[in-house]
Amino acid sequence: MFFNEFIAETIAEVGISWLDIFSIGHFCFGIGVFLFFSLFYTIPKNKGHVPIFSLLLVFILTFIVLIAWELLENLLFIEIGWKFEGRLDSWQNITSDIIIGVFGALISWLFCHLIFTKGKSIWAYYIFGIIGFGLWLGVFIIVRAIFLGY
Repeated sequence: MFFNEFIAETIAEVGISWLDIFSIGHFCFGIGVFLFFSLFYTIPKNKGHVPIFSLLLVFILTFIVLIAWELLENLLFIEIGWKFEGRLDSWQNITSDIIIGVFGALISWLFCHLIFTKGKSIWAYYIFGIIGFGLWLGVFIIVRAIFLGY
């Protein structure tokens, strides 16, 4: 019974359990948002200039966007009818979505740090990010289709 509350196994449990089919999407979102904000670090750094943002600020901005997304998802999307199943997420689901997004951002941060301390090409970082984002997005689409029975 514990795992039914921890991992959503039916559509009725989506948004209520700690983990559901949309959890992978939050991982992708964390990678994508970090990649976007890291442009303000990587481009100046690659050209030998002082970065506009530090990686810590990039991470903090990503964290703020992840929280803002949860607010948007659970307030605005409910009002306009875009929310899956039309109900609020549980606090457990909101918490785990943010943690999973942060985990995606941390992986991007680690790889960015490794690229720049080893003096590698900036393109390796963005190719990694785009492939990682695309791969996890593909996994999300497949898992969602299987879960919803398409």
